[in-house]
Amino acid sequence: MEKRDPPFVDTVAPARNFSLSVEDRLRAFVQGAPGYIRRRRRIEDLEERLVQRLAAAVAPTELASAAETVAELALLNDLIGRHNRYYPIEANLPIDVRSGKLLGAASRGARCRR
Repeated sequence: MEKRDPPFVDTVAPARNFSLSVEDRLRAFVQGAPGYIRRRRRIEDLEERLVQRLAAAVAPTELASAAETVAELALLNDLIGRHNRYYPIEANLPIDVRSGKLLGAASRGARCRR
């Protein structure tokens, strides 16, 4: 008897409701990761480096006040601020639970308009 391959089985679960053309795949490959992903990775790497440095320090209070650490913390806060500008939920902006719409912090409960 001749051994045959098992029939093709679609293993994608759940079923996808989209597909990418070859052109779209090539464009994504050439452009690389989106900006928000690169920014998020940079935030996580910088935070990890700062935490490890502070944990390993003999005198953490002196290290925390060092000019290099202060500059890195300022950079980290700037990156987080720019990241949160585009992600209101991560920026902890108030949201109307019933409608799901953003509420402006300055307007104290009035709906936020972009």
